[in-house]
Amino acid sequence: MKRLRCLFTAIAIVCVGVSARAQVALGARGGVSLAKTTGNGGFIENFTGNLDYIVSGNGAVFLKVPIAGGLSFRPELGYKQSGAGISSDNLLDLIGVNIPLGGSIRQRLTYIQAPMLFQYDFGDEDSPVQPYLIAGPTFNYLADGKIVSRADLIIFQTQPTRTPIGLGTFNRFEVGAAGGAGLSFNVGSSKVFIEGRYERGLTRLYDTPIVRVPVHNQSFSVLAGFSIPLGR
Repeated sequence: MKRLRCLFTAIAIVCVGVSARAQVALGARGGVSLAKTTGNGGFIENFTGNLDYIVSGNGAVFLKVPIAGGLSFRPELGYKQSGAGISSDNLLDLIGVNIPLGGSIRQRLTYIQAPMLFQYDFGDEDSPVQPYLIAGPTFNYLADGKIVSRADLIIFQTQPTRTPIGLGTFNRFEVGAAGGAGLSFNVGSSKVFIEGRYERGLTRLYDTPIVRVPVHNQSFSVLAGFSIPLGR
């Protein structure tokens, strides 16, 4: 956590220094993700069965610092959720009557993240609509983990139960990669944008000294946001 704060502080200082020579923009974005914990070659599914994607929210603030032409540096600081779910729809034979019993279990892992992205805008900056691409590394810190469970009985559904999980077996720091594309729209001197993004963890999710479990996070996100230019 301390390393993430130091990293973003250093980036912010550099960006402030650059702002004297380039039009730096400050922005915020948020959206929804489909996230899933997965193993190489379906490793984890060999033990758990098919895993479901979980739906989660994410958000961040960012700076956009022009470098040259349409290329900009875009450091972000925000949060995301990852994890996976299992759903069952078993049948229990009770006195000769089939009563549907089922439920779901969701593992939700909350990360503080600092993507260090590069953005390339196509077309003229004064165009009303500009397509762009983003790519770069992400640095994430696992801050919290919960198991969310819910049971189904016939037509009734229980309230979700949230149980904190210990993080001792998890790799608290995750290095990953992100890439995506979007469209930005000029609104006066500001911009609004919509964006699709894919993220993949490159470090293993679990930190086990004996068995090196090849399990990683991945997510698909749909985001929207805005940015405003800072004064020269």
